[in-house]
Amino acid sequence: MRQPACIAAAGMLCGLSALAFANVPVGAPIENVSLPALAGGEQTLLSETNVSVFIFVNPELAHSNQALAEISQFAQTLTNAPVHWCAVVSDRVPRATVAAEVQALGLTMPVLIDQGDALFGRLGVIMRPSVGITDPHRTLVAYEHFTEVNYANVIAAQVRHALGEISDDDLAQVLHPPASNLDEADSVAHRYFRLAEKQFAATNYDQALANLQKSLDQKPTAAAWVLRGEIFTVQGKTNEAAAAFESARKFETNLSPAPAP
Repeated sequence: MRQPACIAAAGMLCGLSALAFANVPVGAPIENVSLPALAGGEQTLLSETNVSVFIFVNPELAHSNQALAEISQFAQTLTNAPVHWCAVVSDRVPRATVAAEVQALGLTMPVLIDQGDALFGRLGVIMRPSVGITDPHRTLVAYEHFTEVNYANVIAAQVRHALGEISDDDLAQVLHPPASNLDEADSVAHRYFRLAEKQFAATNYDQALANLQKSLDQKPTAAAWVLRGEIFTVQGKTNEAAAAFESARKFETNLSPAPAP
């Protein structure tokens, strides 16, 4: 069966598409698992007929909650669109904590509980927040791990692209914004990171790693650490990949601790 055009476009436009989730690349099907819902009962991760957006979040981290709040605001603008939304949280976070944050954010999308982080591990998610988007055939068409710059706008563009509301060129402009929109350190780091993405896609791994190091020297980001880990994974350097992914996790944890209640 021929792949839908949106899958092919996502594969070309997403620099990390070859290893989107560590275990599931863009273009692969996602199993529609049923998970316990915070509100009670169980609910499926994906829709059987619509575009689906699922968001791995950690309610104990402020930046994760902020990203979820911004994405939720965008979701409310698409209430009549064929999109199924849900948030996924680890069962290691107390349900009372999750419920309190859901109430504080005014979250209306379902919240599913990932028992034992089974789904997190099955997909090979690197960090939270991370967003996956599937088409009506439950095929992964886009993935975005957390970035400090323009994250909610990127997710919005990916969803609109999956719905066919914007073109490939429109999506590319959001995914690759002009460096002049960033401050000086961000600008330099951003340029090196985007160059590394292109070199990674072209299998120029050594050059990609060199430019990633320049990006990290200018301004460390979780995205750069994740890409570094993905390059090492392709090269078969499992120890180096594990160290890079661990740096991404530590970076996430150290970004913005949630304020004490």
